[in-house]
Amino acid sequence: MSPQIHSRILIKHFLTVFLPLSALVGVVIGAIYYQQVQTEKVVLETNELGKVDLQTKVISGDFHSVVSDLMVISKQNELQRVLEGVNGQQQALSQEFLLFSRYKKLYDQIRFLDQSGKEVVRVNFNQGEPEIVPEEKLQVQAKRYWFNDTLRLNQGQVFVSPLDLNIERGQVEQPLKPMIRFGTPVFDSRGQKRGVVILNYFGAKLLDNFNQAFANASSQGMLLNADGYWLKGTKPEDEWGFMFPDRKNRTFSKAFPQAWQEISQKESGQFQTAEGMFTFTTVYPLVEGQKSSTGAGQAFAPSQNQIDPKSYHWKIVSWVSPEALTTKSNRFLSQLLLLYAGLIGLIGIGSWLLARASVNRQMAKLELKQSEVQLRELVEREKILKTRLSSQIRNSLDLNTILSTVVVEVRELLQIDRCQFFWCHQEDESTSFELSQQACAPDLTEPLGCSPIQNVEALSEAVMQGNLLCFDDIATDSWLDFKSRNLLVTLGFKSLLIVSIQTQSGCLGVIVCEHTRVLRPWSDDEVELIRGVADQLAIAIDQAQLYNQSRAATAAATAQAEQLNQVLHNLKETQAQLIQTEKMSSLGQLVAGVAHEINNPVNFIYGNLTHVNEYTLGLLELVELYQKTNVNPTSEVQAHIEAIDLDFMTEDLPKILTSMKMGANRIREIVLSLRNFSRLDEADMKPVNIHEGIDSTLLILQNRFKQTSGNPGIQIIKEYGDIPLVECYAGQLNQVFMNLISNAIDALDSYNSKRTIEDIEANTSQIVIRTELHNSDRITVQIADNGPGMTEVIKQRLFDPFFTTKAAGKGTGLGLAISAQIITEKHNGAIWCISEPGQGAEFWVEIPIKQSSKLATASTATLSRI
Repeated sequence: MSPQIHSRILIKHFLTVFLPLSALVGVVIGAIYYQQVQTEKVVLETNELGKVDLQTKVISGDFHSVVSDLMVISKQNELQRVLEGVNGQQQALSQEFLLFSRYKKLYDQIRFLDQSGKEVVRVNFNQGEPEIVPEEKLQVQAKRYWFNDTLRLNQGQVFVSPLDLNIERGQVEQPLKPMIRFGTPVFDSRGQKRGVVILNYFGAKLLDNFNQAFANASSQGMLLNADGYWLKGTKPEDEWGFMFPDRKNRTFSKAFPQAWQEISQKESGQFQTAEGMFTFTTVYPLVEGQKSSTGAGQAFAPSQNQIDPKSYHWKIVSWVSPEALTTKSNRFLSQLLLLYAGLIGLIGIGSWLLARASVNRQMAKLELKQSEVQLRELVEREKILKTRLSSQIRNSLDLNTILSTVVVEVRELLQIDRCQFFWCHQEDESTSFELSQQACAPDLTEPLGCSPIQNVEALSEAVMQGNLLCFDDIATDSWLDFKSRNLLVTLGFKSLLIVSIQTQSGCLGVIVCEHTRVLRPWSDDEVELIRGVADQLAIAIDQAQLYNQSRAATAAATAQAEQLNQVLHNLKETQAQLIQTEKMSSLGQLVAGVAHEINNPVNFIYGNLTHVNEYTLGLLELVELYQKTNVNPTSEVQAHIEAIDLDFMTEDLPKILTSMKMGANRIREIVLSLRNFSRLDEADMKPVNIHEGIDSTLLILQNRFKQTSGNPGIQIIKEYGDIPLVECYAGQLNQVFMNLISNAIDALDSYNSKRTIEDIEANTSQIVIRTELHNSDRITVQIADNGPGMTEVIKQRLFDPFFTTKAAGKGTGLGLAISAQIITEKHNGAIWCISEPGQGAEFWVEIPIKQSSKLATASTATLSRI
């Protein structure tokens, strides 16, 4: 058959299979792409709705928190004393404002102004630290709109200014300082209005929280006021247009006119235009009892009028540009096209193979004729390769290179399935073979995983005696016994050629030529060739061993240098661990010192509260007797009774004393927990209540898992068992609990930052702490969380020094390493972790109750969740 006819037949069969399959795959790929695009669109829309809804809650929560702070400031006892004219209280009020500012770090200024607008007390927050403004620098703010608007309010009402930029000396302050002023009037005991309290809230805090919600996202967040000006936009130069004359025209309506028409007329919604996808909602920060006004862009200009609370609103807008909308779908389309191209290639290959198989029979006769020619060429090739093999062996002194060259050249020369080289080792009366190099045919689909000389005793004995073994057909060879033949046939061997190599240094090697697919008769020339290769290889091995001996001295020097580097590395690790231990010791001393300093005044207050309660009850009884005996008091006495609201005072004063007693008792509990955690008075090993140490650690970390407006909180579940006192170093054991619980909180916080509010509410974050008595001589403490879990690779390195999965600057990688050292070396215990991705993490700590009963194993372990 001519090549032209053969090609035409192949192409015809190929197209018959290829074209229909290609069309079918194209239709399937198109359907997958359409479904993926629709799914991505739904996910994107849902995510954007969640973002703007979350920001609405965050802004409302910030306003509520600031108003709460304002009401606390306005009700302070020191302020009331100043209003009553008590001497010396102005300095005390300044100190209270200073402490409040330092604790909150949210307010640029905290001020109390009298009715004339003169500042009585002002605390400024400058460069991260609050300070009290001296009396000679206090100002009169009677012309400021926020003062006058606040002074008009009734008791309990709150004024909230628009979010704008702070103005100093008639100009917008640089750098820009976004500000919201919260104010409320204050009244003395006679109900007379005596001034206002003003909080200048850092608007940048609110805007920074807004920015974080849209960080690392495909969408861009915008915050607009009611007039469509950017409070936070995509370009800083477009923001605060209502504060700068040259930016008056920079509004959202100018940039996105079609979108603004939709957003300005509706409370919330989501739509898509040629400008992209917009998701928006309206946030109304003001609640009942809170007022606002139009504000003023000039320093001493009054506000035009008050505005309705519903008019004080902002628009939260999430914008996804047209490019971002199509990025994922285009990327997925590219991947599908690559997949389609790959599938087309596979279909083409399969179609071609099927077409070629249909004409193989027609080519069989031609291949038989060509094989005769190939046999003649093989004889000539053997002669050439003998010389090339000898040259390559002599040119290299590296033993692995020599052996690799031999097995590759012999396999290619003889065209066999596999060629191997083994080292033979004799120890006492046992013999073993070590595989050094092998070469397999590239088309051998399943290379054998065993060797004949390692499995057949008769072959290994013959090799040890230096015999050459040649088997054309193992199944019928009479030299082998029945058991050996069956074993070799079962292992898949059909033909073997084995030659041993004895060197002058006493080393014994073996070359094994194997054929496993068809029978392979060995010619006399091939046998002689293998003998020659064995002789040349013996010489080359002796030369390579001499060369290796000359390199031994250099290797020894290199090894010593590496040992010195390892020692230096170990010293650095030890130094870092000592630094971490010293830090924890300093922390314990600080905690113990603070607890001691607080304990004495708290005990004094707590002890005197009982007497104050008794005296107060006595005085109230005396007042009641006076009322009974003096039925008709004078008008002056009656007026004073009404002014101080005697009935309310009589009812409320015992409640206040009870609350003060409860607060003092809470402080005593906190001090006791701090002392239990530090354990400076228990540096030696003593019997300790483990539960007290865990409870002290939880109390210290309470602010991290407590639910707040910006934190969903973590539920702590304690499942304490009935365990005895444990002999241990209490302070060091508390350090272990601190590390494990802190790591659990970090893992849950990181996990929650990637989850939606709905997911967090449906699956509340939890930390479960269990204690158990085990085998009556040891206890176990289990600390488990329902966070993201970890992979097997991370678990294997958990207790390595300096290994951490936290971001740079968030962790040193020493916490778990030191914890493992404390448990295993200091307490003869064990610590391990059980975790899988998506299944949370559970740390087990096991220590003996008494150190005389050590655990069988005192090393860290990493287990898998069962």
